[in-house]
Amino acid sequence: MTIPFPHIFTPLTIKKTTFKNRVFAPPVTTSRCVVDGAPTEEAIDQYEGRSRGGFAQVTITESFVDFDYAARHEHGLDIVSPGLTVHHLESVHILTDAIQAHGAVASIQLNHAGNTNHPALLGGRNPIGPSAMLRPDGVQVDEMDEEMIHRVADNFAVACASAQALGFDMAMLHGGHGWLLSQFTSPLSNKRTDKWGGSLENRARFARLVLDKVRQQVGEDFLIEYRVSGDERTPGGMQIEETVEFCKMIEDKVDLIHVTSGMYFNHVESKAFSSMYHDHGCNLDLAIPIKKAVKVPVVSVGGYNDPAHIERVLADGLVDAIALGRQQFADPEFVNKALTGRADEIAPCLRCSCFNPLPPDPNKRPSAPPFLCTVNPRSGRELRLRWAPPPRKAKNVLVVGGGVGGLYASITAAERGHKVLLAEKTDKLGGTLWFTEVDPHKNDFRRYRDSLVTRAQRAGVDFAFNTEVTAGYIADRNPDAVICAAGSVPAVPPIKGIDHASHALLAYADFDRIGRRVVMIGGGLTGSEIALYLAERGKEVHIVEVRGDLAIEGNDSHRRALLPLMRKTPGLSWSLNTTVAEVTPEGVMLVAADGAQTLRAADTVLFATGMKARRDVVDALRNSVPWFVPVGDCRRPRFILDAVYEGMSAAMDL
Repeated sequence: MTIPFPHIFTPLTIKKTTFKNRVFAPPVTTSRCVVDGAPTEEAIDQYEGRSRGGFAQVTITESFVDFDYAARHEHGLDIVSPGLTVHHLESVHILTDAIQAHGAVASIQLNHAGNTNHPALLGGRNPIGPSAMLRPDGVQVDEMDEEMIHRVADNFAVACASAQALGFDMAMLHGGHGWLLSQFTSPLSNKRTDKWGGSLENRARFARLVLDKVRQQVGEDFLIEYRVSGDERTPGGMQIEETVEFCKMIEDKVDLIHVTSGMYFNHVESKAFSSMYHDHGCNLDLAIPIKKAVKVPVVSVGGYNDPAHIERVLADGLVDAIALGRQQFADPEFVNKALTGRADEIAPCLRCSCFNPLPPDPNKRPSAPPFLCTVNPRSGRELRLRWAPPPRKAKNVLVVGGGVGGLYASITAAERGHKVLLAEKTDKLGGTLWFTEVDPHKNDFRRYRDSLVTRAQRAGVDFAFNTEVTAGYIADRNPDAVICAAGSVPAVPPIKGIDHASHALLAYADFDRIGRRVVMIGGGLTGSEIALYLAERGKEVHIVEVRGDLAIEGNDSHRRALLPLMRKTPGLSWSLNTTVAEVTPEGVMLVAADGAQTLRAADTVLFATGMKARRDVVDALRNSVPWFVPVGDCRRPRFILDAVYEGMSAAMDL
């Protein structure tokens, strides 16, 4: 039998450790990762799931090397505090055992936040860094003296020794993203004039000290992976040329070099966490010159979500392994699916994003929602769903609507042993995701839709296309349960002359009907993204938004990617705090906040002012069968995340 993706599944041996393939699960924060520094059952289950899913290495999210000056956030595993309880230590051993049980190498990321810390996390003490500074938020950073430099280096070594004693096979030292190790190497943050600053050799001295002390503690066989930002992609920051030289300075002290990019607090702009507007493998250009310059294996991370792409990168010898960050949430079975010929079932990470940064002042944090994934409703809920009761008997299930909510309901019900018929009123599946075949920024959404269709087909779901479900249709088939995922329709704003306008999806459905000058009524997420699509294709687009900003309903990380791209796209402009009085054949009458009216000329007027649930369909079908559950937009228009979760949950209840 031929193994698909042979370069992915070629083992990698370093010293006495063998990685069974070339796909790693790097540190990403999970829901309820720790409580009081000890791993939770939920976290153990999630990390074990990644190992069970085939990843060759599973790395626990960043933990801190001391809690005097290194504290950062509540997700860090505590392996360094004195007097840790037996229960705490046993829990860490269970965590490492759970990862190793399925053949993965267990690793832990160790970090020190340095000058980005906050006094509220440090018992009122000032944070420390290579250089004294007054941060823009008014926090004073103290410069580390010689004694403190050596004490922190010792703390790194003790933390690595503790990780080794607790069963980890290796550790990743975080020398990127603007944390302490990289604060010393970067000219942006290191302004010292002594032997710890100035030249690259001096700026690298702290990292080399840390690595020497770590190696003395753990010996030669415990692997050390060092993470670098190949380029900080920030004015005044470390650039790739210096990073290559730095990597040559440490290659005799480490076993792997892991190449990321950017800084935490401008994480999207600097590609520390890439967005859907960045290329897949967006940091590969930084890993390649490092790979050419050093003798140790090099790992690349940055938006990979396709095994075929990973195979090409490895086959060309560009790097030695690939790390998948948020893709772990999207599909923890990524590696096994690639191995067993089911790559077309992989749910690709959309980079939409599950991750949002913590504000620098912990006193100003909003309530923290769990880390959830748009394409994988099980993510973050694995342990709870594992205890869901099995069906008492197989049922005949009718699913109304073939959008993502209906598809996920169908897949879940069929995989749990029910006989499922999905009725779709059109001739294609995916609901409104049909537009993903047009917009290149939405290619991963198209792949997600296709993966759901493939999964439904293989699960044995039957399909009825071009079928409008009525109460009579349900009566004829007499199902045991109906899951209604009938979706929504565009909400037409009550504006005089709105008949002269069309819904924004016309831009995807019939681009040739769109004139050169376009006015988009509504600057929410949909209006903004479609306006960008049109402007990138040469249209002159003006957005009119009644609120004070664009794409307000988008999450922070997505907006950090979208809004800068909109600002630099020629032909795209907008008016905020502005309403529309009338749409005419000549254009749109705008009303500013001060009441001033102006006519904005337009060849085409589009509106994106929300969606309206198809409650008429729900009401018409509700009493056709005792077990009737509406899910997704026909309940209330929201996001893909909500639709797939509700579809899955309805099917789990059958």
